[in-house]
Amino acid sequence: FIDDRLNKAEPEFGGIDSGDDAACRRFSKCLYAAWHKMFELRRVLDGKDPAVALTGEENDFVMNLRLRPPRSGDDARKLFDGAKAANAELSEQLTDARASGALPAEVDATALAEWLHSVRVRQAATTAAPSPPAGGLKLTRSVSTRSSGHDDVEAIKAILDEVERTEGIRIVHAGYSPSSRTLGTMHAGSDHDVHFIFVLPRSAYFGLGEPMQKFSRSFPAAGDMNQVDVSGWEVRHACRMLAQGNPSVLHCLHSPVDFKVTPWTGELRAMVRRTLDTSALALAWWKHGRQNWLKYIEKKEEPIRKKYVHVLRPLLCLQWLLQRDCGARDGGPGISGLPPAPLLELAREVAGNGDLSDSELSMVEGLVAQRESLPLPLAKDRALDGLVERLLLSGEAKLAERGVSNSNSDRHPLDGAGSEARHAQWNRLCIAIVEQMSAFSVESASLDEL
Repeated sequence: FIDDRLNKAEPEFGGIDSGDDAACRRFSKCLYAAWHKMFELRRVLDGKDPAVALTGEENDFVMNLRLRPPRSGDDARKLFDGAKAANAELSEQLTDARASGALPAEVDATALAEWLHSVRVRQAATTAAPSPPAGGLKLTRSVSTRSSGHDDVEAIKAILDEVERTEGIRIVHAGYSPSSRTLGTMHAGSDHDVHFIFVLPRSAYFGLGEPMQKFSRSFPAAGDMNQVDVSGWEVRHACRMLAQGNPSVLHCLHSPVDFKVTPWTGELRAMVRRTLDTSALALAWWKHGRQNWLKYIEKKEEPIRKKYVHVLRPLLCLQWLLQRDCGARDGGPGISGLPPAPLLELAREVAGNGDLSDSELSMVEGLVAQRESLPLPLAKDRALDGLVERLLLSGEAKLAERGVSNSNSDRHPLDGAGSEARHAQWNRLCIAIVEQMSAFSVESASLDEL
């Protein structure tokens, strides 16, 4: 694991030298993970029990790596060389320990993983989850928490608690991403894709380094629970994207299943309801559908079948939105809801308003019905190709009627007269969230890894 993280860190030097913030964060994340495991390996080689939750200078060291990425190639190389030297020393000690038989006995990794899963479930079950605040803009809640299994939902809540501890963050809101478990296309191998909005400790917002904007982590399958992939946006980054009508963050905020809510969940939903620019959202959905079409299907002889879902959903969301939005323009009122999450329900509502024919609706029904085929590379479906191409042309024409161009060089829908007022409202809400939720220390967010 340590070697893998160091090997992933080394290629980032070029990006760091050129001032790429994303490369700095990726490098920092790799060294953070490597050092965390090196501290633990050193303890085991010294005949001590793993601490799991780092404390004191070790905790300060790894959290500083995580929250304050290097900003120059020289600084990054010094950190990398130090990690390589420490790893080489530990590697020699490990070789000696193996030769002498001093290492503790191996464990049954499968049994351990199943036990960890059961601990997470029991831990979450003993803590009552907060109830979502009343009101606010929501997706149609056609997906019950039971659709993924009650134990899975409780385990995901416990995993998010673990993420808060290990990463030194506080989660403002967490829900499913637009994935198979909310789109009604779940199959036996479906992972859990969870998105969240988070706040860093107050100290991370000061100093020369930029706080991290994104976070991601995977929890491998354990027992009867599939893999859990979690990713999040720092709250300032999330608020900027919500102000621009970003579909991914909107879906997280109005997920059919809430894994974590705070009083700020309702405030964020209310702000979306007051400020949502439907032209910006419509354009984002069209671009998302077109991008997925060009990247995953158009040039492929055997595209992964579920990619049709990822193309059709944003294009059908666009049709649904334009059907219900009574010509709202920049600065105008938003709509009273968002599209239903399940693809089939969405398609039926679009068809009910005349934007899908009976035969086209049957195509979508057939796609959803063959769930176990969705992860497979299969020959292109020419009928579905034709539907996608029609929806792209129809969406482009309807956007043009609203004065919205799909050209990157033209003005963004948010560049009109209402954008400054909208920005000011989001700015005030963002400041309030950071002020209230960042009042915790790194030390209080321990590195407890179950």
